[in-house]
Amino acid sequence: MADRLSAATITAPLSAAVAPEAIALVRLFGFAIVESAPSALSEGAIDARRRELHAFGSALGTPVFQSPRRELVEDVKDVSDLESGDDRGYRSGGELKPHSDPPTLIVLHCVQAAKSGGGSSLVSVASIVHRMTAIDPTFVDELLRPFPDWVIAGQDGAAVAGPSPRPRPVLSWHGGTLSCVLYRPFIERAADALGVPLRPAQTAALDLFEACSFDDDLTLRFVLRPGQSLVLHNRSVLHARTDYTDWPEPGRRRHLLRMWIDAPESFPAHRDHELGDLFASPGGL
Repeated sequence: MADRLSAATITAPLSAAVAPEAIALVRLFGFAIVESAPSALSEGAIDARRRELHAFGSALGTPVFQSPRRELVEDVKDVSDLESGDDRGYRSGGELKPHSDPPTLIVLHCVQAAKSGGGSSLVSVASIVHRMTAIDPTFVDELLRPFPDWVIAGQDGAAVAGPSPRPRPVLSWHGGTLSCVLYRPFIERAADALGVPLRPAQTAALDLFEACSFDDDLTLRFVLRPGQSLVLHNRSVLHARTDYTDWPEPGRRRHLLRMWIDAPESFPAHRDHELGDLFASPGGL
């Protein structure tokens, strides 16, 4: 696993020039890491790194908004003590189980690491499905069928959060390539809101998928260090994060910068899994 991490790492300044090499590694491994010099923690230095990250992300594909606040470069920090109404997991310090984000690619750049914890893990969707098939292929078949889905306020023009009018399969095939869209809390929230509980077969399939996603021999675990940028293909690799303990000083809190990149031409997927720019609609303003 350590060899794979090393093979997928590029040591270079963060810029548009390194994007083609990063894309080649993502096609090979499902992810890449660009290791550049850490930035200082001053506001000016972090703003400069934002600009570098934006140039890099723009060379990977089309940057898209990440919430109704319409950020192209988002701060990933624990703000749970400041904004109790914000329930998006990346804005807390808790564990995030293996999941996919909406866009084709995600870029996570580490400005400051946590005092302890906050480790990242990656797991290939194909490896999970291969293991599930060996156990019972009917569970894989279940994940290829539609599941309830949830939209947050501002997504696709929705005025309020609620169940999506379009159920979506967790797994899809496109041109012989398997893809995945999974954030289980949204599936369960939608089922509850619709008053239609998941069928036992659906729950069992999700349980097995989740169990396999934690298998040690399938999972690459590491801590993203200051200066490192992770580029991840959301349809082929799931990512997760352990919980963490932050520094008490606000200026030393764990801080990542995130971009969502739409790149269907470089990494095509089934239309059910091409989510595009979720917050582009005027309804997201």
